[in-house]
Amino acid sequence: MLLPITQGGHSVVSDLTLDITSNASEVNILTLAQAAGYSVSDDTNIIVNIASGVTISASSSHALRTGALNADSDLTINNSGTITGFNGADGTHPGNPGGNGTAGGDAIFFETATGGSATLSVVNSGLIQGGKGGRGGGGTAGTRHGFGFDNANKQNQCNPDNNPGVFTGSAGAQGAAASDFGQAGGNGASGSFGGGSSLCVISNPGSGGSGGAGGFAVRKNSRTVTTSGSTYKGSTA
Repeated sequence: MLLPITQGGHSVVSDLTLDITSNASEVNILTLAQAAGYSVSDDTNIIVNIASGVTISASSSHALRTGALNADSDLTINNSGTITGFNGADGTHPGNPGGNGTAGGDAIFFETATGGSATLSVVNSGLIQGGKGGRGGGGTAGTRHGFGFDNANKQNQCNPDNNPGVFTGSAGAQGAAASDFGQAGGNGASGSFGGGSSLCVISNPGSGGSGGAGGFAVRKNSRTVTTSGSTYKGSTA
């Protein structure tokens, strides 16, 4: 139980230390703090220690997020484990157009808070990495008829008797996989025509989809956060 004292007319609670010693997924620091007696009305300094060998992962949201803490509550995250955002999904392949890959998830996410004097820091002796962006899908192949003189009808037209058939091109290649955690997936390539006449288009090639952005190692979300140590994979902006 945290015991508050009064300073300057508001409630102040001594430092709260939260130790994470086993694997977990999509951890909310506010939720852990409240379970330990924290109240968002209190100006409490929070220290989060993630032990060596511990993995914090995610499947659809941020691996570790602060939650809406008191804007005056200092927060220090000491990571000796591994914090990893989820990987984005690949776009539809092939498609017309190819589907866009989705963005990778963030490893650490700081909630936006207005005002306040909190000092926020991440001290990393482990690994903090955003998720990989999904690959963009390639576009579908284009198809065209041939064009020439139709002896039966004595006129030029598409797919005439002396030049029958449908010409189908190639689908565009799927984008390259992200090179590492925190990196974007590659853009898909557009499909192509495989012959026939530009006057006799049946279907245009599909354009390639965009690769998804890499997730942030630390998404500061317009807050002032000091990051130190290594290794970070992905943006810490």
